[in-house]
Amino acid sequence: MPTVEEKRLQSFHNIVKDYIAYKLRQHNIFLAGYHVNSSPSGAACHLRRVADELIEENSQLFDSMCDQLHLTHATTYSTFVGIADEIFQSGKNWGRIVAFLAFGATLAVYCAQKEDLAQNIDNIVEWLSVYMDQNLSGWIDDNGGWVSTVRHATDL
Repeated sequence: MPTVEEKRLQSFHNIVKDYIAYKLRQHNIFLAGYHVNSSPSGAACHLRRVADELIEENSQLFDSMCDQLHLTHATTYSTFVGIADEIFQSGKNWGRIVAFLAFGATLAVYCAQKEDLAQNIDNIVEWLSVYMDQNLSGWIDDNGGWVSTVRHATDL
């Protein structure tokens, strides 16, 4: 029987993988293990919509971000952690969590398009999930969990 911690990490993994798979498919990238989720949760649907809006509203930033990072296989993780820490440097809120998810999905799509970085996609799902579990889970729980993103839509 999974522990509470294992269930929480799995919940983060499911949300992250759903959004990354969704973004990969939007870019016509079809990878094993990243299939269409025919019945995403209400929270997952809402996160898709809000993160897509964020990416669209900041398209220049998201479109150029990964190119400017000069990623290599060896630097992808440290770059990811540095940006994640910077996103939450001045505090946590739903908007920053959505931005973090959007950043991770953008990074995954970028890596999928680069032969030398494509093997990082599963890692990115794991990095996002573990970072959320270790650094954001308390705040997310204290603020109503994923379902509260739907209730706080105007705050995002």
